[in-house]
Amino acid sequence: MNTTILLAHAYGQSDVLELETHTLPKLAQGMARIQVKASGINPIDARRMTGEFKHTALPQTFGTEFAGVITEVEENQTQWKVGDEVLGSGGAFTHATVIDVPVENLIQKPSNINWATAGTLAGVSQTAMTILNEMGSAQSLLIHGGSGGVGSILIQLAVNKGIHVVATASAKNQEHLEQLGAKAVVYGDGLTERLEAIHPEKFDVSIDMVGNEEATQASLKTVKSGGFMGTIAGRKLSSNKIKPVWVKRNHANLKYVVNGIAEGKIKWVVSREYPFEQAQQAYADILDGHTKGKSVLIFND
Repeated sequence: MNTTILLAHAYGQSDVLELETHTLPKLAQGMARIQVKASGINPIDARRMTGEFKHTALPQTFGTEFAGVITEVEENQTQWKVGDEVLGSGGAFTHATVIDVPVENLIQKPSNINWATAGTLAGVSQTAMTILNEMGSAQSLLIHGGSGGVGSILIQLAVNKGIHVVATASAKNQEHLEQLGAKAVVYGDGLTERLEAIHPEKFDVSIDMVGNEEATQASLKTVKSGGFMGTIAGRKLSSNKIKPVWVKRNHANLKYVVNGIAEGKIKWVVSREYPFEQAQQAYADILDGHTKGKSVLIFND
């Protein structure tokens, strides 16, 4: 069987991306072969493309989450069968028409969630739940850059636990934050003063999803002594008081968020859908930033 894979043989802007067709090897033990229907695009994918992050040698592949249909699985596999609709975290890559994925990464796709939604959930769900679990018994939370995928989920999870959430975003995404249950603040000059005005008490926790100096200084000035300051931005910050949060993959956490979306308890926005053939444009838009919710690649049969 062949698969068409999104590849980059050099670092750069989205014009370095190419679609190449390759023959898949025999399915390995413990793996399932998936016909991909949708695959989310994360900022880390675009930052790897530019060379900001160099996790692997060139050529590099992309994508960490997917939704699709099982086309092949080991005969002695009892949990899954050909034709099952699934979602989860990928193996080596997910921005491809056919991928091989460890069966332990799979969960069933709820029938009332469309492909575009299902293909964008594995990364953000497990990241948001990791953050929530590391926050402990916090009563207040500041999120820098709350309108993206992880922020959108984290706001709702925190609010549902009774945590008071203040989140920053661009002016155009303020209403989105309010609809999710957060107090919204526009980032930019004077951020600390605006945060102190809307939340005079010190925050228990701050989570930085932006990774710039403005967010760093605002956290240092508005989080209480002994409070937790974390970041998932993946950038070197000027203060070592802000600790990186590393995602812990967890089936139960993923199912919790996916079921919440299926039941209508958690709101989720897929703001941009792109045919796989338009991956260059999709990645260019990710680099432009100011995303609300999530972007996704859609694969035709």
